[in-house]
Amino acid sequence: MSSSPLTNTSSSLADIRIGKLAVLCKNEMDQKLEKKLMALGFSKLIPLQVTQKRKGGLVVSIGNTRIAVNEALAQKVIIQAI
Repeated sequence: MSSSPLTNTSSSLADIRIGKLAVLCKNEMDQKLEKKLMALGFSKLIPLQVTQKRKGGLVVSIGNTRIAVNEALAQKVIIQAI
């Protein structure tokens, strides 16, 4: 299986590798989930980066903010790598 450095496919937040930049795919998410993410501090305009992965969840860096997300929520968040 070959991997391309620039892929325009969507995947879940749980699938992204540490250090990769991504943006939310707002058109592919439920509106309730999108509102919840905005309340947590996610942004449609600012790229996010996974900084830590642990059993049961991960830590996302958005600008100067870090947000801990559990595995269940990370599976629902649709992102696109940039």
